[in-house]
Amino acid sequence: MDCTSSMGSHIEGAKNSIKRVVDYMATMKPAIIVRAGFCGYRDHCDGSDRLQIFDFTTSCDDFKNNVSNVSPLGGGDPPEDVLGGLNAAVTSMTWRNPTRVLLHIADYPPHGRRFTDMSDDYPGGDPNGLIAERVLGEMQSAGIYYFFGRITEQTEKMIKVFQSIIGEYPVFDLKSTEPEELVEKFFEATCSAINTAITLKGE
Repeated sequence: MDCTSSMGSHIEGAKNSIKRVVDYMATMKPAIIVRAGFCGYRDHCDGSDRLQIFDFTTSCDDFKNNVSNVSPLGGGDPPEDVLGGLNAAVTSMTWRNPTRVLLHIADYPPHGRRFTDMSDDYPGGDPNGLIAERVLGEMQSAGIYYFFGRITEQTEKMIKVFQSIIGEYPVFDLKSTEPEELVEKFFEATCSAINTAITLKGE
């Protein structure tokens, strides 16, 4: 998840919906053990706050306690370190379950003219040399199903570029100003992503 300053209400929505998701999965027959993790990203100007990672846990309480320490801050220019965040989620977290779901939530795209015409401190792309093909390719190699939660229209170009690399994937509309509605949207999107991945996996 993008954890820059503009994402405050959506971070709260994620915190408030995760228990509902875990409880819902526990009612399925057979019950599904959900391991939830969190990878937050900001931007290159945010230094040590650029990435905030909590590895997977089966404890809903541990997850909620971890995410309660996430605060919206920083960000700089409109584009954010999307590729750095996705790369960290794929390569720095301990993926174990056979069905693997990555729900990415963001309001702005990665750096680079390939993704946006907005003001950009890195118009040539990721300053660390990450490219979408490599990051998304590693995600596919790890058997991770990708889902995106769209908050603004600023991510449309990114969505199309990503689809040209990995094919079609579900995009959820998470635009909302009402806290209750936002939690409901998070819940529906997360459950849908997990159920879709399980169906595709044939498990």
